Amino acid sequence: MQKQVRIESGILEGYFGYDPRITVFKGVPYAAPPVGELRWRSPQPMPHWEGVRPALKYGAIAMQWTPGADPNDFWSRELHPSGPEYDMSEDCLYLNIFTPAKSTDDKLPVLFYIHGGGYQGGYPYEVEFDWEHVARRGIVVVAVTYRLGVFGFLAHPELSAQSPDLPKGNYGIEDQLCALSWTRRNIAAFGGDPDRITIAGQSAGAGSVQCLLTAPAARGMIAGAIIQSAVSADFADMGPSFLRAGSLSRAEDAGAAFFDKAGISSLAEARALPAKELFRRSAEAHTFFAPVVDNVLLFRDAFDAYMHDEHHRVPVLTGYNRGEVRAFMRGDLLPHTKQQFEEFAARYGDRADEFRALCRVETDEDAKALFASDAFTGMVAGAYLFGTLQARESRTAYLYEFDPDIPDDKSENVGSFHGAELWFAYDSLARSWRPFRGHHYDLAHKVASYWANFVKTGDPNGKDNFGDELPEWRPFTEDDPFMLSIRNEIGRRETEPDEVMKFRINYTLDTKKTV
Repeated sequence: MQKQVRIESGILEGYFGYDPRITVFKGVPYAAPPVGELRWRSPQPMPHWEGVRPALKYGAIAMQWTPGADPNDFWSRELHPSGPEYDMSEDCLYLNIFTPAKSTDDKLPVLFYIHGGGYQGGYPYEVEFDWEHVARRGIVVVAVTYRLGVFGFLAHPELSAQSPDLPKGNYGIEDQLCALSWTRRNIAAFGGDPDRITIAGQSAGAGSVQCLLTAPAARGMIAGAIIQSAVSADFADMGPSFLRAGSLSRAEDAGAAFFDKAGISSLAEARALPAKELFRRSAEAHTFFAPVVDNVLLFRDAFDAYMHDEHHRVPVLTGYNRGEVRAFMRGDLLPHTKQQFEEFAARYGDRADEFRALCRVETDEDAKALFASDAFTGMVAGAYLFGTLQARESRTAYLYEFDPDIPDDKSENVGSFHGAELWFAYDSLARSWRPFRGHHYDLAHKVASYWANFVKTGDPNGKDNFGDELPEWRPFTEDDPFMLSIRNEIGRRETEPDEVMKFRINYTLDTKKTV
């Protein structure tokens, strides 16, 4: 691939990566800097530049707490050993491209990656991503930065009044959509195929993928989706999932309350604040900013869109880490006694006796065991709920549970923690401080091969990067509820949905489809 390419805004000059077979373009602007009067506005086109623009350095990360500032923090050591060294700015709408193409005619599949971080932090070149290694598998990688926190997801009555017909409170998702559209228009210059773009993300990146997967404006742009930890699923017998996008009115109220807490009297005053000062005030106010159903960009939260068959018809690969299931379980929110079980059973109305008969709870210990089972474990049951819903809509979904042994330094016992699969899926074990051994590398080349195969074909099956056939990963169906178990060995998950989980799934689908 030539180091100089022409895109819609001008000529870019990249460089050969550590692997000279990969050409790298860093800090490529996909929109105008969202500063000044463009703060809290939809991303605007990047102006054309004259001459050759070097693409040799990452763009600034979005405004957030300085990642890695506390060397004793778990995530500092895990993801951000270099975080304090990176530039940070409100001017952050950049993407990074890693291509193995030899010419613009190669038309290689494209991985479009959206980083996680709770919509408040993160960046696309964290240490757990080795995009050059991923590109070596015959994939063009595009990894994007987008606005976060108060800059990316503030909703406020003044903002709604200012632009009643434009998206509100979803500037970060608009950035991602803008970057995706930019990729469609320009990726051929890097040897990529604009009709084979798979969007992927983990944690808040997974939530972002689901926003794009359900946004009408993204129709026709996506060939497949990878949703890592975790897919949105709301059971009818429980309250709304924490992954659910909230209403615009609630977000506007939160935005107005933030202005009050932060001593901001108007939108004009907020726009005039320096970025660092605005971030400081938002951090001190402890306000959480996230996507909203604004009825312009997003018309439903993800699970409602799934229930109404209103998401783009593309294959999906999704799953969770068993360690995060254990870490995120909120046992205090579930019944612990037989009496509490009886009260919970009443939620099923005229089907309560059917539920009781399936559960056979006679003692407090029975109740504890029931509600600690996978049938009531959000990520596990939620994955099976999603798979069942996809199967009933004649869609293709591949499910996984990730739980190999993760080495530590004897001072922790985190297991397959939130984000642990990223080292395996994106080929970066050698970058981790953890003492991974040979069997971990053997597993990683299989996991990364599944992900790469899915990006290439919409099907994770096929050969690994050594040319050996991978263990079969069947799509999920109701008759064959297949979930791949990724442990030190790979195979079918041994424990499948029991009758209680099936009851909860069917009750949810029967109840919510009428809403």
